[in-house]
Amino acid sequence: MHTINDALEAQYALRKRHPEREEIYQDHQRRSAAVRDAGNCLLDVRYGNGPRCLLDVFPAGEGAPVLFFIHGGYWRALAKSYVSFIAAPFRDAGMTVVMPGYDLVPAVRLGGIVEEIRTALAWVRRELTPARIVVAGHSAGGQLAAMLALDQAARGDGPIVGLVGISGAFDLRPLLQTSINRDLMLSTEEAAEASPLLRLTQLPQIIAKPLMPLLGVVGGDETEGFKEWTADLVNAWRAHGGFASYREAPGCNHFTVLDYVADADGDILSAVMNLVA
Repeated sequence: MHTINDALEAQYALRKRHPEREEIYQDHQRRSAAVRDAGNCLLDVRYGNGPRCLLDVFPAGEGAPVLFFIHGGYWRALAKSYVSFIAAPFRDAGMTVVMPGYDLVPAVRLGGIVEEIRTALAWVRRELTPARIVVAGHSAGGQLAAMLALDQAARGDGPIVGLVGISGAFDLRPLLQTSINRDLMLSTEEAAEASPLLRLTQLPQIIAKPLMPLLGVVGGDETEGFKEWTADLVNAWRAHGGFASYREAPGCNHFTVLDYVADADGDILSAVMNLVA
């Protein structure tokens, strides 16, 4: 059993730090429901066996590139329905958006969630056959998206042309000494195995095919811990020869950063469209 480190708790355990998050969630859910109610989407398509192994598709037409967007919640909370509002501007710009759900701890181990997300991406490749995919995710979803990108890097080929990590959890080892691990119940070995930053550093310095571009986004008002997670991944990505950029969303915290991502006139949309151009 790991003891709680107060300094790490302050950096990564956000529930007490942001009591206003419930109001933000409610706003996101309201806007997301409006997007789904407007139609032009396929909801709750089953991709795997788990009860939450369902995905939503917001199609932009046959042959469109895909944005595969994974919700956050520290692998223990939330659902794909919280982030549907992000799909609208990307679909309108010509990208099919796929948003997978996944089972949560403690019903499954974190490693099981990684496998579910791999199955969801395999469904996209099989059923939609896109030539270009951008994998993206927020918080825990950023970790899951990065694991998919590194899967392709290890294989050497695939359709992923970009990774967008939004306030991602890229090194899980600090969480071992926080209250979050009461739910995750991660061992030291599990935390290391599920850490994209460690997995990246274990890749050969020279790999057969260059890493796909990485866009690391974090809120300007987030904790230093979250900023360091993104900055460390960006720096390691560059060290392995990949293009990577770091952006702080001004005035945004860990939850409102999603509003920055969903801005139809914002720089994230244009950056993602450049990845699939």
